[in-house]
Amino acid sequence: MTKANDGTVAVRLRTAPSRRGAKSGTGTAWLRRVPWLAPVLTLALLIVLWEIAVRAADIPKFLLPAPSAVWDAMIENWSVLMKHAGVTLLETMIGFLLSVVVGVALAVVMVMWPIAGAAVFPILVASQVIPKVAIAPLMVVWIGTGVTTSSLIAFVMAFFPVVVNATLGMKSVNDASIDLLRSMRATKWQVFRFLRFPNALPYIMTGMQLAVAFAIVGAIVGEFVGSESGLGYLLIVTQGNLRTDLLFAALVVLTALGLLLYYGVELLGKLFLRRRG
Repeated sequence: MTKANDGTVAVRLRTAPSRRGAKSGTGTAWLRRVPWLAPVLTLALLIVLWEIAVRAADIPKFLLPAPSAVWDAMIENWSVLMKHAGVTLLETMIGFLLSVVVGVALAVVMVMWPIAGAAVFPILVASQVIPKVAIAPLMVVWIGTGVTTSSLIAFVMAFFPVVVNATLGMKSVNDASIDLLRSMRATKWQVFRFLRFPNALPYIMTGMQLAVAFAIVGAIVGEFVGSESGLGYLLIVTQGNLRTDLLFAALVVLTALGLLLYYGVELLGKLFLRRRG
């Protein structure tokens, strides 16, 4: 209890820690220990509700198959799914690796020669406004159909995040560190080798994670436009044949492939950076 200047008495209460807050803190502690459990349980609940809703409403299989029907279609057509998934994986990896090599090389050119960066970077940004689906038919006219076209579309969609992140990492070097190296008579390339490029590695790894996600989308777009194999081609065929259960099975495989590539690149990046110290 305190007395104010005007003579009134004010009572100051000390707030004790809320029991509800304490309970919520301990209640969510398991989320920090196993962060994957909540989304997995949510997904499992949604699948159960989906199965119940389809069976209760007697929805036709070609319109919306139950998860059990999707699972049966996946088991029955496993070899077909894996064959097309292998093609999509090949196209994705070709486009992804091309995007890393070309993207990092382009970033080096723009950082080492600022005039080239000033000339090229606005064009790169403007090129991202063009929908890649719109240029895919043009690539089919120029190159034809098949793995090459899908891989190039994957490359076009994936290289921009690598360029942007690599450029940002090479430029975000402390000026004092650059001045220190220059005072020791370090050349421009020595500053790049010992300072700019090591500093850019975490940024490049982040760009690679984004690039592999874009690359698989590009491969599917290429297979939509002109291909006779791959999961994108399989999606088109199953849609035409009203095999919705197999279509969902292909989507499940495609999702698993995307997650595997994304977290695989993340894991490799962490191991590489940890090894470098």
